[in-house]
Formats: sequence, C-alpha cells, structure tokens
Amino acid sequence: MKNNAACAATVQKIRKEFIKLPHVIRITASLDRMYAYQCCNEEAEHLMLVGESGVGKSTLLSRYAAEHPPIEHEEFTEVPVLYVVLGPSPTPKTLAHTILRVLGDPKWNTGREVELTARLVFLIKQCRVRLVIVDEANHLIDRGGEKTLHTAADWIKRLVDATRVSFVLAGVPRITRLLDTNDQLRERFREVVRIDRLSVASESAEFEFRNVLVTFKRYLQDLPAIDISGTAITRLFAFATDGRLRDIRRLLVRAVELAYAQPDPRLTDRVLAQAFRTVIYPDAPDERNPFHKRFDEMPLVKGDEPFAPVER
Repeated sequence: MKNNAACAATVQKIRKEFIKLPHVIRITASLDRMYAYQCCNEEAEHLMLVGESGVGKSTLLSRYAAEHPPIEHEEFTEVPVLYVVLGPSPTPKTLAHTILRVLGDPKWNTGREVELTARLVFLIKQCRVRLVIVDEANHLIDRGGEKTLHTAADWIKRLVDATRVSFVLAGVPRITRLLDTNDQLRERFREVVRIDRLSVASESAEFEFRNVLVTFKRYLQDLPAIDISGTAITRLFAFATDGRLRDIRRLLVRAVELAYAQPDPRLTDRVLAQAFRTVIYPDAPDERNPFHKRFDEMPLVKGDEPFAPVER
C-alpha cells in the first residue's frame, strides 16, 4: 500500500509539474508583453510559435491561458486570454465556429461565414479579449491545395486587422507556410519563435538537457535509482526520446510504475529498457533500445521507428 501511494505521488509529479526552461521564460515574457498591449490606434503585436510535436507548446500556452481565467461581470464575461485548439481540416467558417463556441456564443454554429466573422469580431471586443491563442494552427494548411491555403491566410489577416488584439498562432513547423502564402500576414507575424527539441549536440544544449533530467530526478523522491542526469544516461535519453519533453515524461512515468511493481522497488537501466519497449518503441530489438547493452547508438529514424521523419 505504501509503495502504491509513493508510486502515484511520483507519477503525478512527473506528469504535472511545469519545468521553466529558458525558452519558457522567454516566451512567457513575450506573451506578457502582448497581453499588456492596449492601444486602439496602433497595430497589435503578434507571434507565431513553432515546434515539433511533443516539445511543450500546448502545455505552455494552455497554462498561460489558465493563469488568466475568464472574469464574470454582471452584464458580460471578460475573457482576457482566449485559447482555442483547432481540430483537423478546419475552414475559416469552422474556425469561427470553434472560437465562438469557446466564447460562449449560443449560436456559434449558425450563419454564413461573413456573419460568423462579424459576430466573432464583435464578441472579441465585447468580451475584452486581450490575447487570442490559436493552437494547432497548422491544421489550417492540412486541407485542400494552394487556394485553400490562401483563403485561410487571408481570413486570419482580416480577423487580426478587425479585432486589433494580439494573436498567437502555434503549431508544428509547416505552419510557416501560412506566412509564405500571404505577404500581409507575414508583415503582421514578424516574430517567429521556435522551440527546439532537447539535445546533446553541443555543450550548452547537453547542459540544459541534463538540468531537465536533474529536475525529474528530484521527482523520484525516495525511489532508489540510477543517476538519470549523468552524461552517459542523458545521451541515452536523447536517443530514446528524440529530446521531446512529452516522451521523457511518458518514459519516466512507465519506468516508475515498473520500478514500484517490483518486490524491491528500484529504477535501473533494465527498467528503463522495459519502459522504452512499452511506451516509446513497442517490441524494440535490443540493438535499437537505448537502455539495452546491445544498443547500436544510431538514431531511431528508420522506417517504422518512433522518430522516422514525417512531413512537418
């Protein structure tokens, strides 16, 4: 019973604790600056946030929105930060539906595109929105061809101009195609911030990666464990997770669960190898498992391996 409680507490920390990496601090400062903007006679500042899947974009942005919750007034609801996550293959009309629904419009799915857009502009002003965050915005370019891409980019540009509040568009690297499509939109989103995966490619990058693992090591609390922040193990984590924070958490959560399932709980390289085979690369051959002694020290980017290149 004691082990169950310790396991649950450790897993909770690994999953939920927010790590303030250097880029998180920089991006939060940019969001604060945009949030503070209040001037009807000047153009608002806008930001595009780009990063591979699993590097922590959505966690950062949703957390920022949660720190600025809606404020109920007697006659209206103020929404300081409007956070919207796009689903697959949206059109300008369905994007308007999504934002109107988040704003609480009871008729969010009623009307033509032009009517929806006008209502959206009105509500953004009426609800005193100061920052609009559109996450997974790369879905705007996943549907149709060049004409659809031009239409989406132009609609966003018109919405940005009409509302005169700051916008953040976030997504995987292909999101930048929106800017390539529309010169005027590119003029408005001059600031493009990229979140890189953790790596060991340089001394400074490795230092940051090790610091992240030091933080996770603290979360292990009383669980006996190998030094997961050591130089050699950090390099193995780089192979095993491709430097993606989501996969680091996933790997460690399963490793902790497996460790506590043993009669003598202990997090070892063998436990990490088993966790890797379970949640990162099911049934990985020993030579392709970074925590196995037979690992061939080659990136896991071939064919059906977990980090094989896909269109970004």
